[in-house]
Amino acid sequence: MKLSKRSKYGLLASMDLASHKDLSPVPLKDLAKRNNIPLKFLEQIFLTLRNSGIVRSQIGAGGGYTLGRPAKYIMLGEVIRILDGTIAPVSCISKIAYEPCTCPDERTCALRAVMNQVRTAIVGVIDNTSLADAVARTKSRRSPKRSGRAKNIGGISR
Repeated sequence: MKLSKRSKYGLLASMDLASHKDLSPVPLKDLAKRNNIPLKFLEQIFLTLRNSGIVRSQIGAGGGYTLGRPAKYIMLGEVIRILDGTIAPVSCISKIAYEPCTCPDERTCALRAVMNQVRTAIVGVIDNTSLADAVARTKSRRSPKRSGRAKNIGGISR
């Protein structure tokens, strides 16, 4: 599965909203700039996300976007499906956009069996990872890691 730019940008901007604890609306131009996303493209993406309830918009002074519900209840898989549709790497295993296999026997197709395992693994991760989980992972990677070893500075262990 290759994530489309539409899903990638939608996830990045949604995670940006999830990382803002003050819950005040964030202008779309700020989201676009911070995440290096073309503004016009982000407008289209957020229209879809707004129509599905993932984000809410507030117009007027101080307006912008907020998440439609708490980040811990918005799964990455939900956002991807809203923006791209299917998760399946090949259409003959898709739950949403199934198309028959071109091989002689779909039931015994080795490629189909392997791609079904790939789909199951991907879905297992994205349907169990929320925007809040993704933001938490990012924050834990940014914090300095401490090793179990003491530093030796100027001959003195610290």
